[in-house]
Amino acid sequence: MNIFSRRIAPTILVCLTLSIAAAPTAHAQSAGCEGLLLSTSEDFTMQQSEGPDGNPIVSDGDLLAFNGGTTTICRRNRELLERFDIPRVDFGLDAVAAVDRNREVIAFSTELDDPNGQFGAGDLIFTTGLVIPNSALTQRFDLRHDIGLDAVSLLGRPEGWREFIAKLDGVPRREIQQQPEIILELLSAFEIDILFSTEGTAPTVKSPRFIDGDLLSVLSGTIFRSNQTLLPSLPAGIPSKGVDFGLDAYTFGVDPQTGGPTELMSTEIDMRADGILTDGDALQPGPTLRFRNEVLLKSLLPATFDLGLDALHQTAGEIACGAPSITRISNIDITNISGGLAQTPGLSDRPFGGSLRIQGAMPTWLECPILPQYEFRVEIDDGSGFPAIGDPNTLAVPTNWRRQLDGNPSVIIDCVPSVTNPRQLYQPDSNGWFNLADYRRFDECGEDASLAVWNSSTVATTVEAGSPPVTVRFRLVMREIGSAVPFSVSAPKTVRIDNNNYKLPNSKDMPLTGDMSMNLAVASGSDAQVNDCDVTAGSGDVILDLLGRARDQHFWRYTLRWAGGNAVGWHPIAPNDRDGGGIVQPLDAVFDNDGSDRAEISLGGTVPGNATNVLLSEFNITQAHIAATGGQPPIECGYAVEVTAWDRTIVGGFNAPNNTFGTTVRRETYPLAFCFQPG
Repeated sequence: MNIFSRRIAPTILVCLTLSIAAAPTAHAQSAGCEGLLLSTSEDFTMQQSEGPDGNPIVSDGDLLAFNGGTTTICRRNRELLERFDIPRVDFGLDAVAAVDRNREVIAFSTELDDPNGQFGAGDLIFTTGLVIPNSALTQRFDLRHDIGLDAVSLLGRPEGWREFIAKLDGVPRREIQQQPEIILELLSAFEIDILFSTEGTAPTVKSPRFIDGDLLSVLSGTIFRSNQTLLPSLPAGIPSKGVDFGLDAYTFGVDPQTGGPTELMSTEIDMRADGILTDGDALQPGPTLRFRNEVLLKSLLPATFDLGLDALHQTAGEIACGAPSITRISNIDITNISGGLAQTPGLSDRPFGGSLRIQGAMPTWLECPILPQYEFRVEIDDGSGFPAIGDPNTLAVPTNWRRQLDGNPSVIIDCVPSVTNPRQLYQPDSNGWFNLADYRRFDECGEDASLAVWNSSTVATTVEAGSPPVTVRFRLVMREIGSAVPFSVSAPKTVRIDNNNYKLPNSKDMPLTGDMSMNLAVASGSDAQVNDCDVTAGSGDVILDLLGRARDQHFWRYTLRWAGGNAVGWHPIAPNDRDGGGIVQPLDAVFDNDGSDRAEISLGGTVPGNATNVLLSEFNITQAHIAATGGQPPIECGYAVEVTAWDRTIVGGFNAPNNTFGTTVRRETYPLAFCFQPG
């Protein structure tokens, strides 16, 4: 069973007579058809030259080729239409696109209708004789009348287009007009699409679904590129910005001079931006000027310049889809991840925990016009190796993941979630593969583009002191859909995982257990008394030793604070705060792994590591209370001190329904309350 019979409804098969003929070949490419294809809006006469047929007149229906400095006549209008039995009338040329690099088959539109009814000015015509009615192009926009055709580009592999044309070989225009859904079925089956612009706005100028300056997609029935996004520096867009500049031509592919990828377009009206730009110039989106009309036509020696620009086509077949790569993990550039640990300004050797977000550099439509034929996934090796390409992925992505798509096919980009324009579900298939085109179709709304988000709690990360760290590896795989051989596999990226927080003591029994603890003792030189949770003042200031521990494999810092008496709120305690002046936390209260830290703190926390009575700080409660209350000494009341230990882990959190990701730092607090008795 071939792909057509699998994908097309049986009722359609009955009604349409389809040929299984071999892929058609029209004209072999001539030497004059290389480079940038174009047509003008006006006829003109070459002043000192003539065409290969001896005719010096160039019509607005002839197809020209600009090859970086020389422009030649590629096809006369009558050659484009030779499959149709009509008189030698020039029907004009409004749009053009070649099916493959050799320009063997050309798709185009005319400015005039055929009086015999074989095609209309809004139809897409192929040099093989195939005609796709305008109503078949606009069916997803709920239009059944001819709204014209101004620009066209063909997405997808040339092989797909050749099969598409072969399947429709000999099918009359009227049959496609009666059942236009056959076009959508075939575009989907062969993973191709037609991008086009029209000569009108629909349904009304005051309330448009699209304007004639928008580039539309036949397959999806949406705006592929709006006039507003093509010309962001101009007041482009109806009604939001006030002007419809039109779109007479659009193409992307290889620049005929630089050899790099580029988009080119022309407008229907002149504009003023960075100098005067005309409707005959080839522009890049922005707009920026790429080729003046006089440059495109100079070698043909017209008597004047700026003869308009109605069609453009660049070769895209030789642009390779670049290999994707992982660029960031949980918002950390991979160049700043060493040994699985993130190196951030002021804080180094940071592991990862919670949800890990994977981002990457992916091919774009401009570089890879065959995007719909590829899929990708982020794979994980959690200790058992990466999965085989045909096996399910071990990386779990979040359920109910939603991204925002422009749900309003108009010039006004509507990327605000609402009841009528909800976020779109973004999920891989059962084996973890995402379609590359699905990844790119959300670009217009500018949301953060994650390749995958992985909940690292699925990996056991219980780490005892001295045990090896838990690491996982990520890689990015891209393949043609369903292929048993990957198109590209990125180099693995290793990250260290830590999902262990500080363990608190099980009880107040001594010695205290757990990763962090605190108890009170009288500092040397003070005659205060400490009995369990009671502190009794002596003759002088009450100075306490805050003893305890704060240990973690990826320890960062600890902080201390106190509250109580008639002092309002919490107040910081600085290390060795004998005089009680630590209202502002000094720098040495923070362990930032920069080599200037206190001797009793290491990468693993307080030292020695097995001690529970490390001096965290001295605390002069008398002076601290006086400073916090404006001169009042401590009163008989309850007080509390807290130690908060922080670790260096970058803990990620992902909200799948809203497609939002953020990172936090993990910490734990140990409180200790006591009663104060004035002396």
